[in-house]
Amino acid sequence: MGKDKTRREQQLDTDHQHLERVSPYKTFLFFALTGSTILFLSLVLMFIIWLTQNPPVERFNMPKPFIVSTIVLLITSYISTLIKTAFKNDDSKLLILSITASLGLSMLFASLQILGWKDLYDQGFYITGEVGISLIYIITGLHFLHVMCGLLWQFYLSLKAYDVWNDPIKSLLYFSNKFEGSRIDLYSTYWHFVDGIWVCLFLTFLYML
Repeated sequence: MGKDKTRREQQLDTDHQHLERVSPYKTFLFFALTGSTILFLSLVLMFIIWLTQNPPVERFNMPKPFIVSTIVLLITSYISTLIKTAFKNDDSKLLILSITASLGLSMLFASLQILGWKDLYDQGFYITGEVGISLIYIITGLHFLHVMCGLLWQFYLSLKAYDVWNDPIKSLLYFSNKFEGSRIDLYSTYWHFVDGIWVCLFLTFLYML
């Protein structure tokens, strides 16, 4: 009984230390997302002001890859909730499947963004052209960087998940580690943010141009 109590106390101490380590990450993410939101709002406001002071952009068609990528990103946002559910339920199979699917769809989104820029270029809209068009490239490019950060995060989560896939002991330690769960929660929050920002940008471009 004494040994079991000691082990529980050690586990509680370990979890407490992990949570203390996570707290700065949550704070950092909060300020990072706040800063990103202000940056995007500022750029979108500049874009809207430019539109109100200049003639309508002629011959502009919303790139089809941007439309498809919006659907893809919405799906990945939903999958990020499945990753959280899989971890909470100790479901290693669902965890692997959801992380793999999220990683693949995120890469697809990134590819579609590049195709969307190519579509703009083929329409005759260049980054060195009018200020409004340049802002479209800049805003979507900034969002692309956020997606790349999310991809790196997903890649790290996938490495952790595959590492414990066929090892019962590692799997038990992994799913009982609150620190790992917090990492997944933070990732899900970040990806919902990336998703929400893109939807707002897409709707702005769709209805303003």
